[in-house]
Amino acid sequence: MERRRMSEEQRWQIIGMHSTGMTCRAIGRQLGYQTSVISRMITKHAETNTVKDRPRSGRPRVTTQREDRALYRLVRQQRFASSSHLKRQWLPNRQLPTKSVRNRLRATSIALRARRVIKRPLLTDHHKRLRLAWCLARQHWNLRNWRKIHWSDESRFLLHVTDGRARVWRQPNTAYAARNIIPSVPHGGGSVMVWGCISHDCKQDLVTIRGNLTGDRYIREVLQPAVVPHFDAHPLATRPVFMDDNARPHRSRAVAAYLQQEAATALPWPAISADLNPLEHVWDLLGRRIQSLDPPVQNLHELEAALHREWQQLTIQHIRHLTRRMRRRVQAVISVQGGYTRY
Repeated sequence: MERRRMSEEQRWQIIGMHSTGMTCRAIGRQLGYQTSVISRMITKHAETNTVKDRPRSGRPRVTTQREDRALYRLVRQQRFASSSHLKRQWLPNRQLPTKSVRNRLRATSIALRARRVIKRPLLTDHHKRLRLAWCLARQHWNLRNWRKIHWSDESRFLLHVTDGRARVWRQPNTAYAARNIIPSVPHGGGSVMVWGCISHDCKQDLVTIRGNLTGDRYIREVLQPAVVPHFDAHPLATRPVFMDDNARPHRSRAVAAYLQQEAATALPWPAISADLNPLEHVWDLLGRRIQSLDPPVQNLHELEAALHREWQQLTIQHIRHLTRRMRRRVQAVISVQGGYTRY
């Protein structure tokens, strides 16, 4: 039988079953414990009139509960402080190992542990108000509203990506062994910038942008060949709504004049709101697929070809999985009053 820790409720249940005349073997068979375990529990109750474990030997705690609560209050004020810094501020006149700080925090009811920090762009109060207003105006949109939106964005993919979340299984004192090191290349060894556009019902071809993106290049390489012909192919009653973010090339006067000339309806967009664009999840998926290629890409030409290949393999079902959840994204922003979300 599997050995496991017995709860206090189960221990009292054993005593009750024994008091009805059941044998230790019968109790063990019914509850899934060995007969010797049941016998020891009954003997302990007969000797001590309790089912709790006896006090065990061990080093006594060097801090009191009051001192532990003081440490928790300190952590709430300095969430990004290291354990050594917390130790110096917590009990400066006591000789305590740094591990004691981590042990006390793990032992709290909240079980605090030092974890990887999530990085997000800075959201000011002005940004939060704009994000909240944008979501409140669209909180009652249904799928028929969202499927009109054509989400667009650019993304830059590095040839050599250094993943800060990577971990390695290694033996002690082998940190600098070549097999345990991920080599890094300055500036990622080069990059490829691409533009993409998705909606609930379609996926446009990926466009490679060579060089720095400007307003004029955005018109020549993206809007004229990809966006406007696609929009013109729709009947006027079902003409899509074009979404792009507030990058400087997108908001240049030339781009605004061109979109107005082509009668393209643009979706107003709040700044610092990548979490509201489902295309960001597509970029993350493409990046993970590129990193998992075997053999890996060796140069920028192979990287560009792999990006276009993976983009073509992206299914409309996966895109619809993202667009159907736009109401959840909007509600998530509203619930935090325009602040950070998990998207």
